[in-house]
Amino acid sequence: MEKNKSLIVTYPDVQIMQAGPEAYQKAAQVIRDGKIVVMPTLTIYVVVCDAFNASALRRLRAIRHSPADKPITIVMDKSKIPEYATIDERQQQIIDIFSPSPVSMYVQKKAKTPLDAATGSSEAIVVYFQDSPIRDLYECCGTILAISSSNTKGRFAAKTIEESIAYFGADVDLYIDGGPAQGDNASPHIDIRTCPVESRREATHFPFEKIKRILNEHGLE
Repeated sequence: MEKNKSLIVTYPDVQIMQAGPEAYQKAAQVIRDGKIVVMPTLTIYVVVCDAFNASALRRLRAIRHSPADKPITIVMDKSKIPEYATIDERQQQIIDIFSPSPVSMYVQKKAKTPLDAATGSSEAIVVYFQDSPIRDLYECCGTILAISSSNTKGRFAAKTIEESIAYFGADVDLYIDGGPAQGDNASPHIDIRTCPVESRREATHFPFEKIKRILNEHGLE
């Protein structure tokens, strides 16, 4: 079925929009209403909600079959990080290098932040900010976002909107179709609280060796 970028395309019990400014504005309103969106990044599709909305976070975990206290990755630009995390000068330098980028970073969470519902019992916040549709959505929303790969526990991350729909169906309130994903795995995770930086999750499209080279070029580790 051909999809006009200005129209919402309705399949049985599923609402889809073609990626673009109108879709991001619509998705932002859906998220502000406490609902859930699936959309593309540069590599895979992700499921997104408001990082401060406990009800939406519970629902996101439920549809993914994730544990109730599983930390969820947080999308926020680097100017916001010091509000919720304790950052030293070295860590700030690393953040400046990798935000925006395809890299997610572990930072030390402050006590009793409004992000506790998203981060669960973890002492860290996993921060992610990328020049991709996620950034477009973030800027439309005006709120910090929580994201996770578009799949159920133990399954491969969705690389198309069709795979995402197969996982979640009508449990997601809006799907944004950006075509087939350009990659096949989620972002790499690094822990910048440690010295040297440690890898928490590898990714073939941005390997840890590349991250270490970039840090070394800046006199960091």
